[in-house]
Amino acid sequence: MVTSTRARFGQFVHRRRRLLNLTQDQVTAAGGPSDAAQTRAENGTGPDPSIETLRKLDVALRWAPGSAARTLDGGHPTPLEALDGDERAPSSRPLTLGPSEIPLDLDTIIEILGPHTQLTQLSVAHPEVPGLAEAAGELSRVVSKITGAYVTRLLEVNGGPAGPRQPLVEFAFGHLLEEPSTVTDARELEEARYRRFLYGRGEDLDAATRERFWRRWEDAVKLVATDDPESSGDAEVTA
Repeated sequence: MVTSTRARFGQFVHRRRRLLNLTQDQVTAAGGPSDAAQTRAENGTGPDPSIETLRKLDVALRWAPGSAARTLDGGHPTPLEALDGDERAPSSRPLTLGPSEIPLDLDTIIEILGPHTQLTQLSVAHPEVPGLAEAAGELSRVVSKITGAYVTRLLEVNGGPAGPRQPLVEFAFGHLLEEPSTVTDARELEEARYRRFLYGRGEDLDAATRERFWRRWEDAVKLVATDDPESSGDAEVTA
């Protein structure tokens, strides 16, 4: 089934390729994706293009980095010829470090959970593979940290400790709202207890901790109120 979003994306890809007078083979030779991936992209068929395919389209179609992904999401690509001379050659510019926190939407969270689940299942099915269980465990720790940040922000912007309980949140992320009995890292323990507080499960906290969490939640609400409303549903994940 071809959706209107995918069809729109395909039109941009096709028009750009024709504008550059390139065949699909030439696009591939220029660092683009395979002929099959290009056909799916242009026709809007099959699954959404992977991140690697989108990056390769940027390279071969001479779009600024991130253009294909932005176009797939409903935006517009930026041709390299439309940029200033300095921006056309980013490799000559000094590296500027990004922010310590970035927004992370639910679609990205779900995308992360897919390979995480697969690796966990593989580690259980093949305990004989050296290092696989350790890698799966470490990935689980990182994924829990990322999803935890998302759930924390979700609870903060939906009323905090005084807000309504959402069954969907508990169904999807219930394990992140449980008593953190196995957490030993002090920062992770603090975050886990703060999430429980936001979900109305802070009855076991002492008065000083509850007061600290109340102040943190109030500060978070003030910060969200000054942000772009369209981005308030994203989690801020510390790099």
